[in-house]
Amino acid sequence: MTTIITLSGKTLPGILNPEITLKPLSANTLLINDATTSLHLSISGTDRLVISPANSSDQQDRIPAHLMAAGLDYLYANHPMLEQIHLSPLISERLEPESWLHDIDQTSGESINVRTGFYQNRTLWHWQNSNVLTPEIWTENSNGISHPLRPLQPSGVVYQRYDYQNDLTISFRSIDPEEDLAIFHQWMNQPRVAEFWELAKSREELRNYLQTLLKDRKSWPLVGSINGEPFGYFELYWAMEDRIAPYYDCQPWDRGFHLLVGNPDFLGKRFSNSWTKSITHFLYLDDPRTGRLVGEPRADNRRLLKLLAPAGWSFVKTFDFPHKRAALVNGYRRTFFREVQL
Repeated sequence: MTTIITLSGKTLPGILNPEITLKPLSANTLLINDATTSLHLSISGTDRLVISPANSSDQQDRIPAHLMAAGLDYLYANHPMLEQIHLSPLISERLEPESWLHDIDQTSGESINVRTGFYQNRTLWHWQNSNVLTPEIWTENSNGISHPLRPLQPSGVVYQRYDYQNDLTISFRSIDPEEDLAIFHQWMNQPRVAEFWELAKSREELRNYLQTLLKDRKSWPLVGSINGEPFGYFELYWAMEDRIAPYYDCQPWDRGFHLLVGNPDFLGKRFSNSWTKSITHFLYLDDPRTGRLVGEPRADNRRLLKLLAPAGWSFVKTFDFPHKRAALVNGYRRTFFREVQL
């Protein structure tokens, strides 16, 4: 039998889901469990990878979605070239929800999970682990711009993912203008950050800045953490209500972000590879109607342009804002899920 599993065991920290432990019991069996439930999988195949119960007599009526998601993520990480995973009927008929099943093999009767579809499912990584959409209700802002009514910003952790490629756990949480003020002030007053952000201001001024953002649904300020340690600040925005909208063919669900890495311990390719992919992934998960991401870094910020490339971003053009010469960069949903290795 072909050796399927080469990764070691892993425990995924429990914030958005219960803590999950994945443990290979052999080259072809994987045990996945949280505090209350276990899922024991047999993994086989030569021309295709098939998962089935390791013991068909020891199966619960329903397989919890977060355990199945953890197992699929583990296997896709173990096989970077794998495009799909087949699920035996004894697995697929017990799955909740059925959105895991993207196709069916008419010869074997096995259901098929497709990598590009799997990573668009919120279950394992997004704070709102259902796939319910915010209704499309149009409104008009104080500048006379019509746009969809944006959802309220939640508090706490909104995204968490274990990055198998870089052996890091990365998360994003909504910023707290009181609890996070000290570190936000320290980051913004670093000379290398102030050069681009121009927010080297007092604590009180920065508190007011954050409170204003949190009241405005157009923007969403987040703190990024790696292995539980804050490393940077991300300011998400809806492009239609942003200053960038007149400079390209803006669509209602386009989004973008501004960022800074304030903790110098997390500078470097390994970390940037993880956070660029993760923040991009989060934005696509947050609303499946978002098909394009946009950015407008300073045209001379070549380092950022290079950092974004592994997450599927590309340069479009340079243009002039009133206050700077900018580079327009785009990322596309279809490209990200087809070409980017998470």
